[in-house]
Amino acid sequence: MINMLFLTTDEIVILTAFVLVIVLAIIMFIIGIYVTRWYARKKEWSDSLLTAFIVNLIWLVTNFISGFLVELLFGANFLFGIVELVIAIIIGAIVVKIIYKKEFGESFVFVIVIQILLFLIAILIGIVLGIIIGFILVALLLTI
Repeated sequence: MINMLFLTTDEIVILTAFVLVIVLAIIMFIIGIYVTRWYARKKEWSDSLLTAFIVNLIWLVTNFISGFLVELLFGANFLFGIVELVIAIIIGAIVVKIIYKKEFGESFVFVIVIQILLFLIAILIGIVLGIIIGFILVALLLTI
């Protein structure tokens, strides 16, 4: 267990942000599977759990890599969140084209709809998690 007494305030904030990112990514991965299956079913495509899992796993890995690179090079802000979204859409369209065996245009629209839904859901969940973790962080810092 990490002893909070030996961490600086900055280290606690960084650790908290890291936990928030990981928790949000896992939550969005799970929600993404359900959203992908729902929209595939709506379009009368295969709504297989395995297919949705594979598509979302590729998005998860892509988002971690692109997010890490973008934040490393430019820092974290909303504008670069949009850049990450565009990267996810392009890679997602290629993956969906291959996995669902659809035309690129059809795949592109499919991915845009899902990614925009997931982006909006992630913002809402991120705000809620941020508030919760913020309260926890304040409580931890007050006990030091």
